[in-house]
Amino acid sequence: MGGYYSLRDQILRFTSEIAGQRVIVVNTGAEDVFTKLLVDRAVFTTTDEEFLKLADPRSIRLVMNPTKLSFAPETFDAAVLFFTFFYLPKHEAIIENVNRVLKKWGKLYIWDVVIPKKMAHKSFFVVPLLMDTGQELVRTVHVTKWRREQPIGLVKKIARERGFKVTKEELYDQVFYLEMVKIAPLKPQTP
Repeated sequence: MGGYYSLRDQILRFTSEIAGQRVIVVNTGAEDVFTKLLVDRAVFTTTDEEFLKLADPRSIRLVMNPTKLSFAPETFDAAVLFFTFFYLPKHEAIIENVNRVLKKWGKLYIWDVVIPKKMAHKSFFVVPLLMDTGQELVRTVHVTKWRREQPIGLVKKIARERGFKVTKEELYDQVFYLEMVKIAPLKPQTP
């Protein structure tokens, strides 16, 4: 097995207010800070039952695959994807599901990382992260098997093709933040 490639410490400050009364937080492996900020406005979904313990107990907490969200259409005012693609690179399916469960003009907030082209001798990609929520400092380390690259342009392109418009974009070294608004529902698939 090869080694790992680690970014230098990434610092992330949450400066945007997350709008909406019902907010879905899609977690695929990252530390949860959003249910602590959103409290009872959050519906926390994760792929692993162990992560339910990380969420604020005042939020609704569910085990659910983000590629098959089982909520009614237009249930949520906003969605948070934090390092979702880092751990589960199914960009199209996740964004399509988020589009379906978001109300028109709903906000999509994405925090993720630019992953460069894989180095042949490295097996893992590591992101040490210090998050400033305004309430606390949270230090985490994110590790994933290094299989593919993830430029910010890929995420924006997939989101635009699935009914979202980018309204804000920030880059913190290698970590990026995208704020989007749903401007159109998904187009029905033709056979």
